[in-house]
Amino acid sequence: MFMKETIENTKLEVEDIEQQIRELSNTHVLFDEEQLEVKNTLIFSMVDGKVCNSITGTSSQNCYICGCKPTEMNNIEAIKSRPVIKENYRYGLSTLHAWIRFFEYFIHLSYKLEFKTWQVKAENRDQYNARKKLVQNKFRAEMGLLVDIVLQGHGTTNDGNTARKFFKNAETSSLCTGIDVNLIKRCGNILSTIASGYTINIEAFEKYCINTAKVFVSLYPWYYMPASVHKILLHGADVIRYSPLPIGNLSEEAQESRNKDYKMYREHHTRKNSRLNTNEDLLHILLISTDPYISSLNRQTNYYSKELTMEARTLLIQHNDDAEYSKIEEDMELNHSLSELNF
Repeated sequence: MFMKETIENTKLEVEDIEQQIRELSNTHVLFDEEQLEVKNTLIFSMVDGKVCNSITGTSSQNCYICGCKPTEMNNIEAIKSRPVIKENYRYGLSTLHAWIRFFEYFIHLSYKLEFKTWQVKAENRDQYNARKKLVQNKFRAEMGLLVDIVLQGHGTTNDGNTARKFFKNAETSSLCTGIDVNLIKRCGNILSTIASGYTINIEAFEKYCINTAKVFVSLYPWYYMPASVHKILLHGADVIRYSPLPIGNLSEEAQESRNKDYKMYREHHTRKNSRLNTNEDLLHILLISTDPYISSLNRQTNYYSKELTMEARTLLIQHNDDAEYSKIEEDMELNHSLSELNF
């Protein structure tokens, strides 16, 4: 449909998809002379924050799970006792975009370290711009990264690769931003854990996230936590507990990875004599490429798995060791106390 993406249109599209899901019939398969019946369970997790806010009627700055406002984000104990809308757990954690949201939180926090206020007032504008330029120059010189630079028609340079490099090189990132290095490492471990696709030890993960949120608030009480960061740190364990699969398997990565295919198919495999013909040809080639038999003939891509840190492994079921986790937590609390003294 050639129409603007509005809240009303988003709701109509979601209702249409949910109606199609309700009308799905079971698949019957004959296997080894036995009749098997396969039930399809569709999970509405490949949606971004904008769609979630539109569906739930929530402001982009508020949490659509607990309704928390920006000024209430840093009150950790009060948030833990707030009523939540459990139905909204089904939208997942957007584990792919979480890297970018956490990364942007850190760099925007860094820009305001000179005057320590959440909002940039007129008298602080020059300080903000000077600090922003300094941080950008440090990233470019130390890590070869172009950070927070607007691209005409393409958003900004803040992409997933930039964010992952930021968390992988926590010490250098801390030097560039002035943010506590242990805080960057903790967030990197959380993001790696939810993106791993492994089964997560929910109790250990919940404790780790709550402690991380408390570190945020103790070090930077003047900067309100964004809703995207709040959702993972305060509600992440509940969302994972609600999910029927490991949360890393419910990522929007599969959907995003088709964007490059979409551009290539549209350029090389569609008629350009009308928009109708272009879209018709595009849908045909997408249906062909997703046929189970045809896609099985494609050469398999070699994926290089990233090594998880020892601290991140303690948050997973297969790597969990209570004694090891307790020791790491004690070490982290000690490091936090020392860094707080230096701060």
